[in-house]
Amino acid sequence: MEKNLNEELFEKDISIEEFDHITDGVEDHVFSDRYLAGKEKMMKTYTQKNKAKMTGIFPKVAVAAATVLVLGTPFAVNAATNGALFASLWGTEGKTNIPNHTVTVVESEKIRNDGTPVKHTFEMPKVEFADMDPDKAAALLKGKLMANPVVTEFGGYKFTVLAVARDGNCIAVEYTIENEKGVNLLNYNKLSNETKGASTNEDQNFMYYFGAGPGKTYVDMSKSTSTKIFCREYMSDVDFLSKYADPAHAEFPTDAGMKLHIYEFNDTMTSYYKAEKDPFKNVKDQVTVDIPFADKIDMSTTTGNDSGSIKLSPISMVLKGSAKLYGKNHYGDDYNPEFSEGVDYLRTVKITYKDGSEYNVYNKGNENGKGGVASYAYMVGEKDSVSIMFNRLVDTNNISKITVNGIDFNFK
Repeated sequence: MEKNLNEELFEKDISIEEFDHITDGVEDHVFSDRYLAGKEKMMKTYTQKNKAKMTGIFPKVAVAAATVLVLGTPFAVNAATNGALFASLWGTEGKTNIPNHTVTVVESEKIRNDGTPVKHTFEMPKVEFADMDPDKAAALLKGKLMANPVVTEFGGYKFTVLAVARDGNCIAVEYTIENEKGVNLLNYNKLSNETKGASTNEDQNFMYYFGAGPGKTYVDMSKSTSTKIFCREYMSDVDFLSKYADPAHAEFPTDAGMKLHIYEFNDTMTSYYKAEKDPFKNVKDQVTVDIPFADKIDMSTTTGNDSGSIKLSPISMVLKGSAKLYGKNHYGDDYNPEFSEGVDYLRTVKITYKDGSEYNVYNKGNENGKGGVASYAYMVGEKDSVSIMFNRLVDTNNISKITVNGIDFNFK
């Protein structure tokens, strides 16, 4: 559901509620402190066990009368049939380059002595996308893309998973959601695509998720309508997750595939949170769908030095760093491997190709974030490791070096 943030969003002040909703998934309601504290506690558990794809809290309920149709078996990727998928998942289809800009957040509840509301200005990073020639893309992926639609009809909704690609570190999914009465499962807009992605609309009684790791949902606003939305999901996969997740609760994808879970509750999620109740103890119906995988995309390109190591594929990279690599953060704090998170100490990531061209993946900008770059699909860190999903296909055969925080990792 697209909120009331129009095309001139970046030229206008937005409320703290709107900004919080975009970046943290908090809906635009004003509730009691007790309610908010209770919801925060519940959502923390929910995020750990559900949004991060932990399934321990789910009740056993009757399987819904859902229609699931797999249209054939996975087939080989080629430029003629899948050029559009390449551009959609890793190119410019449905995306626009975004320059550095500022967003002003207004806290209307907080009034200064002069009678004006408190305002905060945030520097937003530049985001750039790039296409790859379809023949070159097909050669890089080597046919390892599941591109036969899996269609599921449940509770008036139609989910169509169009394509899935994975390299063991991450998963990219292209899918659509349809409902002739309107699709209102997600809150999304231009700014959510820039930041943390679409969030679940809690003011209704359905939700869905893929049984993999945490990730980001990007909604193609150029194609989406009130009755059909076009989505891309970028998530962590087994090789990254298994290092850190609790194996007793984690739902890992397998080489065969992963699960798509869809829930229908008896009432809206907001109503349960407001009453300090768990919606997953009030499930009306549920369906779980098998989403098949093709083979993993090769992730054997590696390099390393005394600062750390990098492993990558055409769609993602994993950085494992040391105190030498991470250094200090913007606050001047030294990286400590015992309790620091490497992702908090990441300042720049740049790929330089053998022809001298560059892909600026990430730049934190100055201490205020000015001059930042965020040209990636999703980034997640844990301890000394950082996983980055690219927002374009990377030619791993022609990389000269990857520069992280000013330190070069050279490739032959």
